[in-house]
Amino acid sequence: MPKFLKKASHRLPKRFYRIANEAFEATRGYVSSIESNSKEIKKMQSELLQRYYRKDTKKLIIFFTPGVDLVNGGVMSIASLFEETKHLKQIHESESILCTYTSDPALLKYTKFKNNNFLFDFSQVLTYFSNLEALIIHIPEHYIYRFNLFITNSNRLQLSKIKNVQINILIQNWDYLPSNKYIQGLGKLGKLTATTAHSKYSTLELRNRLGFPLHKLSVYVSPEQYSRKSYGEKENLLIVSPDPNSRKKEILNLIHRELPELQIKIIQNMTYEQYKQTISRAKWALTFGEGLDGYFVESVFSGAISFSVYKPEYFTQTFRPLRTIYADYDILKEKICSDIMKLDDSAEYELYQRQQFELCAIEYNHVNYVRNLELFYRRKYTYS
Repeated sequence: MPKFLKKASHRLPKRFYRIANEAFEATRGYVSSIESNSKEIKKMQSELLQRYYRKDTKKLIIFFTPGVDLVNGGVMSIASLFEETKHLKQIHESESILCTYTSDPALLKYTKFKNNNFLFDFSQVLTYFSNLEALIIHIPEHYIYRFNLFITNSNRLQLSKIKNVQINILIQNWDYLPSNKYIQGLGKLGKLTATTAHSKYSTLELRNRLGFPLHKLSVYVSPEQYSRKSYGEKENLLIVSPDPNSRKKEILNLIHRELPELQIKIIQNMTYEQYKQTISRAKWALTFGEGLDGYFVESVFSGAISFSVYKPEYFTQTFRPLRTIYADYDILKEKICSDIMKLDDSAEYELYQRQQFELCAIEYNHVNYVRNLELFYRRKYTYS
């Protein structure tokens, strides 16, 4: 995203910001797609389709994912859902495949986190699997605008020939969920469902607003995936999420002035493995994102103490009493330095860190995550 959009994003109405961002991403995708390596990638994708998938496949599950080689919470979440879905084949009896966004450039594989997944072109996939009888398409909420815009008439015709089509909206970030006008446009292609990443908006109210089944999935994050280190093993390091925020600069400047010995590192330009190593060393974490996001939870699972602003769209009430989750950015600015100093004691640190850890471990549990995914494929939705 251009720097001016990142800096201005906090001032823009959410709908305008989403549209501007989608327009930029679409343009980038189009320009990149005409690069010389695009044809070579598509040739390799065609060969991989024939190597790993039967052309006469009857049931297929597609996961849409960005066609840009990056690593973030959304990409990691989709990759995890895809991999767990493959392990549940005995339940859904389908092949599973990853497709890049239709407006993005051709991409064969993500390289910034460990995985063995290949990415494919949506039109190529629909053409290859010409005998489908059942299809589930998982589509991230922020991609709905572009999907409606870029899906071709040929794609629509191909989908119309499949007897059972289900479009599942992956609601990973509440702020990016579009209006019902755009959501209902997907209903022309098949039956609609939605799945959620956070408990807070996994509600009957949202199900009724959408008008179709809603199911809670949670996310791939869980304690056993991280190297949890104690206070004595930690460095005097504060990691900061890369999210744009109007208060970010002044708050970080304040922390630097008040706590000059504290190293501050904004997470950017690193692989996922490098990120995990960094948060395992960090004593503190500050997120300017959704609040209850990966930067908060993954840092806690790595033994850090996390700081955030309480956002009711994401946090459940159980998190509200935590001393390092503040009501707003004014209070965060007022208290964060003194809280860091008070908690920078082995006994105080370990006691409070365990409190954060236990709350996050209740919310993020791998066994529950897989069970919720299994229930989805059994069509046993949280709210039918």
